Amino acid sequence: MSSLRLRQEIKSRRSRNRRIESRFRQDQNGSLPAFQESAEPDIIACIDIGTTFSGYAFALSKDLQEDRLAVHVNKEWISGNSKLITLKVPSSVLLTPEKRFHSFGYEAEWKYGQLAADKNHLGWYYFRKFKMTMMQNENPNIGTSIMDDTGKPLRAVAVFCAAIKYLRNHLVDALASTMKGVEPNWILENFSFQWIFTHPVNWEDQTKQVITMAAKQVGINNATLVPEAEAASFYCQVSPLHRINTRNGEMICLQTLGMKYLMLDLGGGSTDSTILQLTNDTKLIELINSTGNLNGGIKVDAAFINFLMQIVNEEVMEKFASSFKADLSYLHKEFEIKKRTFDPKSSDPIVFKLPTVLRRIFEVNMKQALQLKIEQSEYGYLVKLNGDTLSMDPDVFRGFYAAALENISSSLLKVLYAKEGKDCKTIVMVGGFALSPLVQNTIRTKFPDMTILMPPDPDLAVMKGGVLYGFDNRPVIYMKAKYTYGIGMAMPFKNGVHPDEKKFESNGVSLCSDVFKINITQNQDVQIGEFESRTLLYINRREQRFLCIPVYLSTVREALFTTEGTCQYLGKMKITLMSTRDEKAAISVKMALTFHELVVEVTDEGSGRTIRDVFADSPHIE
Repeated sequence: MSSLRLRQEIKSRRSRNRRIESRFRQDQNGSLPAFQESAEPDIIACIDIGTTFSGYAFALSKDLQEDRLAVHVNKEWISGNSKLITLKVPSSVLLTPEKRFHSFGYEAEWKYGQLAADKNHLGWYYFRKFKMTMMQNENPNIGTSIMDDTGKPLRAVAVFCAAIKYLRNHLVDALASTMKGVEPNWILENFSFQWIFTHPVNWEDQTKQVITMAAKQVGINNATLVPEAEAASFYCQVSPLHRINTRNGEMICLQTLGMKYLMLDLGGGSTDSTILQLTNDTKLIELINSTGNLNGGIKVDAAFINFLMQIVNEEVMEKFASSFKADLSYLHKEFEIKKRTFDPKSSDPIVFKLPTVLRRIFEVNMKQALQLKIEQSEYGYLVKLNGDTLSMDPDVFRGFYAAALENISSSLLKVLYAKEGKDCKTIVMVGGFALSPLVQNTIRTKFPDMTILMPPDPDLAVMKGGVLYGFDNRPVIYMKAKYTYGIGMAMPFKNGVHPDEKKFESNGVSLCSDVFKINITQNQDVQIGEFESRTLLYINRREQRFLCIPVYLSTVREALFTTEGTCQYLGKMKITLMSTRDEKAAISVKMALTFHELVVEVTDEGSGRTIRDVFADSPHIE
């Protein structure tokens, strides 16, 4: 987070309060003015409660006015395993037997494991993946109860309330910790907050009320709810997008009016496919959506547990899961690490440690060494056990993904083949499961003709986008150019205007070299993805068969020559000139900006040939 900017804001508020208190003391008849909430919130925060992981993101409104990517998340959550570092925390809630909040996330998992090890857990309320549990009810609403780990019911509102309160307090504590002597309550009293909550796109109003009521019980009365697909879209509009499958020179711009794109949210519990369109009146609308429950990363987890049950049998696995909660949690973390680091191109075996107690339960109950059982199973040549170290062939590990990937592909086809999917040529992948190289490769292979994109942090796209939605719920259509962009070219030499050292002769004509011909000027208002004014070039050699056009940017608004220190070479465009072209026709150069790229299009109007390429929109960092 931008702690320096935040400390400055906190210091400014404390100074203001001291001035107010001083004036109050000087005026005995006065009254200390109460904190007035401004029309624009000081801090926008988004809480994203996911099936497997939850988290928050936030930003200062002042920062977002300058930079739409100035959104922050908690740096990392402590998982108890140095190899598992996450920017979100498990969706696990632990309440005491008196139904009071005890802990959330990794801490809840650890404490419940310790209670279970001592046989003291039965009276406690432990909810893991409670969002999925709630959605297994028909028409979930504020009266819906969900079962905890041992089958005890509790209102879903109470569980969501515990999660929201923990995440809200964690954020406020983090803000207060940036400056010595500041208490969390002081932050809440002196900064106005806008709270955003994300939810699956297919939730009915009665289900959304669960979050609204839970937020009110925490003291958040101004909660704004936004569908996850829409939130992710707001982030992807301004984030640099990784090109998983694109064509050369293709413009990547989700702000193109009329464009349809499929937002594929690959979460831990479900897969949501939503086709969105930016209408000509700049409204982002949802055309169709499909939710594949249990098609996310959780289905891979289930396949792994099913594999273990085939190895040790269902009875042994049930004893292990019910009596050794801490070891089960450790096993889940070990598998999560392997999921995140699995390289489908590697032929190296996948190695991880099984809990010792699982092997012992098997050997005591089955009167057989687990190593021998594995050797005699169908996995005998593919899976090896040495002590507690399990080693498996990559094909076995890859098989854990098979059902999930098949269901995801089927869900995508269903949406794309619907009438609303016509002319949709772009898939944008978000969600934690999108980080898997195997998932990315499958989508690229199954849909080779689609443009497939992904932000650099797809697992954070929803909650970061929720912050941007709270800041401005209108799609970003216009922007100011960061720099000046143009091409290098030669122009007729003008005495007294052009320096003599740049003068040269060509076919009897005096020309000036290295002229910077500007297409887009720094701070110019441009419509994102739309080509701006064009530059016309003419060929003075009949036999010329290609033209190279150098592309430059300048860090200042005005520059005359590409050799100036403010200019930087970005690359070149090379267009072939057909022998049959109209020799008198011009060659036009047009430029467009997206949030992070410069798109250059060159057209030979003498032949109709057009080429396009993409360049960085900022200076290279040496």
